[in-house]
Amino acid sequence: MGIAANSASITRRTYLWDEDGRPVITGEQTAIYAVKKIVDMMGRLMRSKGDLFKVGATGLVLQDDLAKEFRTCLKADLAKIARHFPVHRHSPLFTIFKRFSAPVRFKCSGKLFPEDVAPLNAAVAKMRAFSKGAALGPALANMRRAERKNRSSTRKLLHQLRQGYSKLLIIRLDLGYFSKILTNLGFCAQDLPISEVKRHRDAFVAYLRTGPYSKDLAGYIWRLEYGLEKGSHFHMAIFFNGQELAKDITIADALGHYWKNTVTGGNGMYFSCNKNKEAYERCGIGMVARSDDMAWANVEDAMFYLTKQDYYLRFRPAKGIRTFGSGGPYGGVQPVE
Repeated sequence: MGIAANSASITRRTYLWDEDGRPVITGEQTAIYAVKKIVDMMGRLMRSKGDLFKVGATGLVLQDDLAKEFRTCLKADLAKIARHFPVHRHSPLFTIFKRFSAPVRFKCSGKLFPEDVAPLNAAVAKMRAFSKGAALGPALANMRRAERKNRSSTRKLLHQLRQGYSKLLIIRLDLGYFSKILTNLGFCAQDLPISEVKRHRDAFVAYLRTGPYSKDLAGYIWRLEYGLEKGSHFHMAIFFNGQELAKDITIADALGHYWKNTVTGGNGMYFSCNKNKEAYERCGIGMVARSDDMAWANVEDAMFYLTKQDYYLRFRPAKGIRTFGSGGPYGGVQPVE
């Protein structure tokens, strides 16, 4: 699979929790989908040539699929994206679009007239010209480097786990904090210092390593993210020896309750993906046998979700705070290169 992630993975429903523990779908879903759509469109635009918009013999404005996609991207609420991701580094392709689309953003819908063609093509020409500058290549390479590094470590761990265990029980948890409802503002994340979030993560990982399921722990992967409504939260994949453990939904709930009640002192919430396995078209969680190639393809796709977003936008916390990590293989499994 290439760098561009599939929409189903990047734009899957993003949950937050209110003070009563009720799950709510956030506006972050729309914002991140818009970022992905713009970045993917810009990648195609940079490879295209010639005028994107033309006036036909009959005086009608001609638009191919890329031109229509460009206009769709002009509808994106860039201010909303900035609000949802206030401490993130965006893809340089998104930054170029944001900078040079401003003069033509009002031409995102409705009928185009011949006089609209010149300013639209001028905006596209500026984007293409800027993409040829010396700064873009290193900036894109830097975004890709983080994504590839995390993907490589994930692929290596998955390979080691498949070699070391005949069956794996795979659990996916989202660990976060309930959100507040503010008058006229809607949902808003709690104001937790990143040092406290890190402490909570360390306490949860320590529980995995020393708690009641520790003797059957095979490994784990975690990713730290941040959003305006949801605040700091972790996406976690946890792997257990499937020869010894089988009840993934029960175990996922036990781990989630430990996060909620013990680690965060009742301040946290969790979402168990295992409880809704039927909602995933390509399910990469639950019990997976080493010999099941199709199931393992789904596992890799599900786990690579934890790395894909770096190509589009990357959370930038305080210096020294990691946003991705893994552990394992455990259980006496010898690392396989």
